[in-house]
Amino acid sequence: GRWCRGPRGPRSELFGFFDSIHHHIGSTHVCHHLFSNLPCYNAVEATKHLKAFLEPKGLYNYDGRSTLAAMWDTAKTCHYVDGVDGVQYPRSIFDTILANKKDD
Repeated sequence: GRWCRGPRGPRSELFGFFDSIHHHIGSTHVCHHLFSNLPCYNAVEATKHLKAFLEPKGLYNYDGRSTLAAMWDTAKTCHYVDGVDGVQYPRSIFDTILANKKDD
């Protein structure tokens, strides 16, 4: 599979009440990306173990912001990636516009 790396890619988020009615897909998002065939009813338990393994290595991203704050940041900063080959990082159209203005 293809991966998007960086501060925004894959992370788990807490969506409060909505998380529970959506099979915990927000709070178990990292686990879902790594083990997409794992049944959702095992994801909460698997996430506990995955977090215990990855977090000490600095490899587990957790976003504790509110859902609206996280969505707003994504809307402002995650617009595209440069291609489909290799590791891709989310890019902002605004950063591209500013970079092009500096070149003019």
